[in-house]
Amino acid sequence: MKTKAAVLRELGKDWEITELDLDPPQAGEVLVRWVAAGLCHSDEHLRTGDIPVRYPIVGGHEGAGVVEEVGPGVTSLAPGDHIVCSSRPLFGHCRFCARRTPNL
Repeated sequence: MKTKAAVLRELGKDWEITELDLDPPQAGEVLVRWVAAGLCHSDEHLRTGDIPVRYPIVGGHEGAGVVEEVGPGVTSLAPGDHIVCSSRPLFGHCRFCARRTPNL
């Protein structure tokens, strides 16, 4: 299956919208047909290196969509389920994470 995604190829570079090939969902994974998605300020931290990652990386962890397929072992979602996604990474080292407010 093909999709378009915002991809960051290396530190400090601009995001690029590119077409990617997706594999079918593996164990514990779901395939979602996105209805809405976007890049947020957390994604900007990936670009600047404030959140260290391995490149390339796909951004846009916030969005909404419909589950198309589920991989083996997925029992809490089924095809046709509507979902909303967001990321709340908790690293535990900065003062915000220590106070359990990683959104700050």
